[in-house]
This record gives sequence, C-alpha cells and structure tokens, in this order.
Amino acid sequence: MSNFKDGFSKSINNIGGISGSFEGTGYASNVQTAIDDAIHSLKTEATHRENVSADYLKGWLAEQWHAETLKVNGQARGENDIWANVSGNNRPGEDIIYGNSDISKIAEVKYYKTGSDTAKAVSRPEYTGKEKIIPSDQKEDIQEAAQRLSDKNIINRPEQSANYQDTANHSNDRLEVDNVTSKPLNEITAKEMAKDFKKNHDINSDKYGLNTESFVEWSDIARQSGEAALHAAALSAALTAAPHIWATLREYIDNGEINSDTLLKRGASILHGAETAGLRGGIAAALTATCKTGLMGDSLKSISPVAIGMATTMTINVINYSIQLHQGKLSKQEFTHNCIRDSFVLSSGMLGATVGQIIIPIPMLGALVGNLVGSTLGAVAFEGANQAILGICVESGWTFFGIVKQDYIVSEDVLKQAGYDLFNRHSFSIQSFSTNSFNTQSFKVNSLSFTPVRRGVISCNVVGNL
Repeated sequence: MSNFKDGFSKSINNIGGISGSFEGTGYASNVQTAIDDAIHSLKTEATHRENVSADYLKGWLAEQWHAETLKVNGQARGENDIWANVSGNNRPGEDIIYGNSDISKIAEVKYYKTGSDTAKAVSRPEYTGKEKIIPSDQKEDIQEAAQRLSDKNIINRPEQSANYQDTANHSNDRLEVDNVTSKPLNEITAKEMAKDFKKNHDINSDKYGLNTESFVEWSDIARQSGEAALHAAALSAALTAAPHIWATLREYIDNGEINSDTLLKRGASILHGAETAGLRGGIAAALTATCKTGLMGDSLKSISPVAIGMATTMTINVINYSIQLHQGKLSKQEFTHNCIRDSFVLSSGMLGATVGQIIIPIPMLGALVGNLVGSTLGAVAFEGANQAILGICVESGWTFFGIVKQDYIVSEDVLKQAGYDLFNRHSFSIQSFSTNSFNTQSFKVNSLSFTPVRRGVISCNVVGNL
C-alpha cells in the first residue's frame, strides 16, 4: 500500500512536465495546422485561376495570403478567435472580411506593378472608408503618390481629392486585429509566387516563409510557457487537494471538528506542490514549443514531447536532490537511489501518458490518466525490483556498482548482546597509573554462549549486521 501511495504521489509531482510538454506540442500543432490551411488555400486559388497570367494571379493570391497569414499569426499569438475570409462576391471594396469575436472589418487588396498605379487603383470612391492593403515594397510610394494627387485635386475635384487622401492615410501592407497582423507581401514576391504555382502547381513553403519559425517569436514562447505553468500548477493543486479534502472530511466525521494546524499544513503542502508543478510545466512547455516550432533548428522538430517532459522533470528533481545532498539532508546512496527511482518512475509515467493518449484521444485527459497509472505501477515495480537487488547484495556482498553501501561495522546492539561492556566516548577520560602497583588477575570461564550475527538491510540501501 505504501508503494502505491508513493507512486501516486510521484505521478502528481511529475504531472507538471507531462501537461507542459503536451501543451507545448498542442501549441506548435495549432500553428502548423493553420500554415497547412494557408498553403491549401493558396493552391486552391491558383488552380481556380489557372488560365490567367501571373500579373493577374498575383492579386488573387495576395488576398488569400493576407487572410490566411492573419489566421496563422493569430494562432502564434494565442488569439484563437481571429478569423478572415476572402469574400469572392466581387463587391467593390470587399475583398477580405476579417476580425475577431468583438470586431469585424472589410479590406480591399490591390497589387499593381508600380506604386503610382496601385495608388490610383485603390483610390476609387467605393473603396473610401475601407481598409486598403497594398504591396509592402510600394507602401511609401503609394502614400506619397496619393498625397500628391490629393493636393492636386483639392480645388477642382474635392471629392476625388478626399479619396486620394483616404488612401494616403489608411493604406497599409498588412491586415491588423489588435496585436495580430497578416504577413506583409511585396509585389515582386507575389508575382514570383504566381509563376511558381503556374509552373509547378505547388509552392515551396520555406521559400516564402510559410513555416512555424517565421511566425512564432520568443515572446510567444514566453507567453505560452507562462500559461502552461499556470495550468500545470492548477492541475497539480487539484489532484493533490483531493486526498487532503477526503482526509479532512473523515476527520470531521470521526471527531466532529477539524484541527486548524493540520488543515494549515495540508494547505501548505498543496501550494508547495503546485509551485513545483508550475515550474516543471512552464519549462517543459517552453522547450517543447521551441523545438517543435523550429526556433532551435529543423533537427529538433521531430523530438518527442515525452522525452522533453521527462528530461525537464528529471533535471529539476536532480537539482532538488543536489541541494539536499549539499545540505546534508541526503546521503550519497540516497541521492543515487532517488535519481534511479525517478528515472524508472518517470519512464513508466511517460510511457503510460503516450499509451493513454492513444487509448483516450481526448486532449490531455488520456495523457494524464496514463501518467497516473504508469507512474503508480512503475513505483510499485521499482520497489519490488529494489528489494530483490538488495537481497542479492545481502547474500553476496555485492555493492551494485557502489550504490549499495556494505557496512561491516558491528552495531552497539550486537556488541551488547555479545557481552561487551561499552563506554561513552564523550565522557571517557584518560587517567595515569603506576606500573609498580599494577597487578594482573586471572578469571575463569564457566560457560560459553553466543548469538549468531546475520546480515540484512538496516537503512536506505545500506547492508550491515543485525
């Protein structure tokens, strides 16, 4: 029963690494899914406009580009309510309809060969008051041309002057919703993309920056890890509180009252466990998201989130044990024992989390259930194996590569049973005597009795005489 409790306790302690690594994976997966959808929309648009030239296709692709990259950036920023659609209704000024759960906007997209041509095209009366999306490499030219034309027509054509002024004031190279924006696209790249589609019927996503590392920033990783830390802390607190709540209820039922000191200690243990779990969850989420989004290179994109969660938890545990070892709270054998035990239990828990996620394909739930089962069974199995190894060490004197300490010092209890008189070394004082008055005395042994000494485990991984 104690092994089961220890396994359950370990699974709760390690739950932060599990939840953090899976949250980091989920974040990277959401961003990648949005990118895949963007590429699919661009391919579909290019296929639909297959018979038009690259000079015309670039404008259609630009509409899809801004709508889709806005949604990708929304996922990268953690804003899951961002939406954008290319209307396709051919209504003037309504190329893209976009927004979030609070606002809705309309934008017109124009991609002409020169800034002057784009400025004139986007300054039609029906576009005034709408968002105007233009090529990023023409932005300054368009605003300067629009301002010049506005000043030129202010007297003779005031209405047209107002349209140009609207372009000078409101033209932009990206869609914007709060802190989320679409990815700027210049006219040269848009035309090159159109040519690639017409030639290969496909697109090189890395060539045009349609990959996770082009959208995810370090600030996004920091925000995501902070959220994961809070979730891990809350989850750990909930799981840790469950047995304490039950114990408190039983105490009240049995005694009719609750000990305030005991309740305070239980609350403190819950908060301490939540803090540690939050630390594990935040670090695991940051490492997982960083690797999976390619910020640490393509070679680490395929790394297992289970391995990251395990490594994070193990590292933090070892740091904790190292501090206790330095403070003298743990011996070297206990330090080694705890590290080996954690490796075994963590491996079982992580394997259980992977299997649980497959059996119960509900995000996080399957992993958590699998981790609880795997960690608990792993702790029970480890203690059983540990007892078997210690039994071999008792009989053979094997130190198990130095992990088990073989203590051959006979304990005081055994010496007392053997009839030896012991003295307290702290109160023993040396006195001198004269050799002239020293006489030896003989003694006779009437009978001989003895108690056999056997070897066994007397403390944590220490074999001695009992």
